Amino acid sequence: MKLNLYEDKNNVDERVDVYFTGMRPQIKQIIDAVNSDRPSISGRPADDDLDDGEEILIEPSGIQFFDYVDRKLFAYTCDGVYRIMKTLVECEELLWNYGFVRVSKQNLINIFKIKQLKPDLNMKVYAYFDSGERICVNRSYKKSFDEYLQKMRKMA
Repeated sequence: MKLNLYEDKNNVDERVDVYFTGMRPQIKQIIDAVNSDRPSISGRPADDDLDDGEEILIEPSGIQFFDYVDRKLFAYTCDGVYRIMKTLVECEELLWNYGFVRVSKQNLINIFKIKQLKPDLNMKVYAYFDSGERICVNRSYKKSFDEYLQKMRKMA
């Protein structure tokens, strides 16, 4: 993909022109960024009481993975763990264009934050993150996970 940038201090009508052969996740990200329709995830630090404290906006690119435990959704970042007031399905739909893929009933991971993938017995694969955490890609999700990785590699 080729990018041309032109700065014109006299131009009062800013615009972005995008030429593409087919709608891909990367093109959708550009459109969302221009339209300021970037997804935002809000949450509270996991150790705080939900009735106290303020919600903070978490940049999706900083999230390593989501974990659904005891009917509660948590987002894991390098800075800490946050309680998210959305469902896992809502986060999956909101963030599929931004590198997030479902790998089990309770996990959604950011493929751009994976440090290493290691195969295990019974066709399982483990995704390791910089924080030392590891998430299992369950067998029933492995095919869709591999397809998602292939799709994202073609975009790069």
